[in-house]
Amino acid sequence: MGLVFMCCSCGGKGGKNDDATPTETELTDVSDAEITETETDTYDEEADGDPKIKAASVDHMKMVIDSRGNAVGRYVRTNQTSYTVAVQDDVEIPKIGHKIVTYSAKNGQGVLFTHRTHVNIRTQPTLESPVITQISFDKDKTPETYPCLGKIRGWYKIRVKGKVGYVRHDLVEWDGMDSF
Repeated sequence: MGLVFMCCSCGGKGGKNDDATPTETELTDVSDAEITETETDTYDEEADGDPKIKAASVDHMKMVIDSRGNAVGRYVRTNQTSYTVAVQDDVEIPKIGHKIVTYSAKNGQGVLFTHRTHVNIRTQPTLESPVITQISFDKDKTPETYPCLGKIRGWYKIRVKGKVGYVRHDLVEWDGMDSF
């Protein structure tokens, strides 16, 4: 059984944010692209962390880890002598030397990715803070993943090209491990 990632779209009216144009130094992480606001960045009736906006994915899951703390796969079930985990396919892992741990975005575990284009990464977890870079998705390529550094008030803390910033929870998907 293969792993399938699902992306859900959030509704709402698109709105244009009136942030100032990024400086030349803010553009260095986006190769020859101009950072622009898009409909995916803000919605007229939305406040930061609006509970009515559904996140694109859950932000915690059970993982099986080895004795060194490395994620082996997503926990599926326990058998008599092994755990079944999902990576790309289901795999049996012996119980000895492994344990089940709940990974959480809030604790800075896992990875983030998007199925949208031009998603803004901001300096602080607010729509008013400056855009430092963007992430995007090319439908002909495997999604790029970024380390999740935590979650606060509906925003994920993320590392992109050496910069740390924030992205709204409904514009990205979280997973316990990168398995693309």
